[in-house]
Amino acid sequence: TGTRKNVKPDDLVPVDAPTQPRKYLTPSATSRKAVPAVWSRKRSRQGAFGDEEDQLPEDVGPSMSEQEAIEAKRRQNTIAARRSRKRKLEYQRELEESVERYKAESETWKNRAQTYCALLLSHGISVPDL
Repeated sequence: TGTRKNVKPDDLVPVDAPTQPRKYLTPSATSRKAVPAVWSRKRSRQGAFGDEEDQLPEDVGPSMSEQEAIEAKRRQNTIAARRSRKRKLEYQRELEESVERYKAESETWKNRAQTYCALLLSHGISVPDL
């Protein structure tokens, strides 16, 4: 189901916790580029409408404002992922609780039906098998 066992929503990293630093031993498949594809496309569109001389070489990294925007976007994504994981675990916990309630209620109704069947049989009334 894509969930970890024995993990409660309170066990997750809090939404407002700082983003953990990256400690990759090898290059990350998800963040191997200095500039995300969205920003490189924006940069190429800006160059398409300007003069040829104003275009930047492809190997130039993001400016400080672009770097801040990239970091802010990654932070937003981190927070959204944390919220999504928490919602998913809460939803799963609610489903498990509802299943437990259903089981308890079904046992109650089963016991009532057996009691009424026994009462009817004690009075000589035939009862169909359930």
